[in-house]
Amino acid sequence: MKNQIKTPQSNKPFIYFILSTLFLFTIASCSSDDDTTEPPVNNDNIINISQFQTDAQGWRITGDAQGGYVEASYSPDGGVNDGYIYADDDVAGGVWYFTAPDLYHGNKSVYYNATLSFSLFQTSAMDNQFENADIIFRNGSDQITYVHALTDYPTSEWTDYSLKISTESGWLKGDFDSGTPATEAEIKAILSNVTEFSIRGEFQSGPDTGGMDNIKISLE
Repeated sequence: MKNQIKTPQSNKPFIYFILSTLFLFTIASCSSDDDTTEPPVNNDNIINISQFQTDAQGWRITGDAQGGYVEASYSPDGGVNDGYIYADDDVAGGVWYFTAPDLYHGNKSVYYNATLSFSLFQTSAMDNQFENADIIFRNGSDQITYVHALTDYPTSEWTDYSLKISTESGWLKGDFDSGTPATEAEIKAILSNVTEFSIRGEFQSGPDTGGMDNIKISLE
């Protein structure tokens, strides 16, 4: 009987395993740390959403708070959806806003007739509230503005707001104190190339802290 010569087993499966593991590890290591997006939401009607469940999602503070154009402060607890952003007023003059990241910029024609909703709170003396532009969409130097779109000023509890991005809601073309009622064509022209989207965080003349959560633009 002939001696059987054992042929070594092929090590290809092991090599493929090693290469696959290294490939997946490389992809995971090189993936961009994009803090401007949220986990997927199972709702086809939602165009953009920021719920701050992990961080500030690229939202910034502009104006008279925390030194100017800086990333919003973030709290992982106490928001509408387990996390929110906030800012403390510098009380140096001017008005401060929560300003959206690139996720909300560019051609946003789909925003027309969509619903914008969000939640705010403020901690202040609540004794000297003032009117100003509550919401701003800007296309370069042109803008549409919502002037005290909010039926009530935010309280120390989360206060919910919702409005249409259309002529039926009373947007102005221009600034809050000199704008004229925006036409459908003017609103759509701004939305065709959004360079800024901001929501007011300050409503009190004097020291204040303001928070925001659950920003959503949807077709609902």
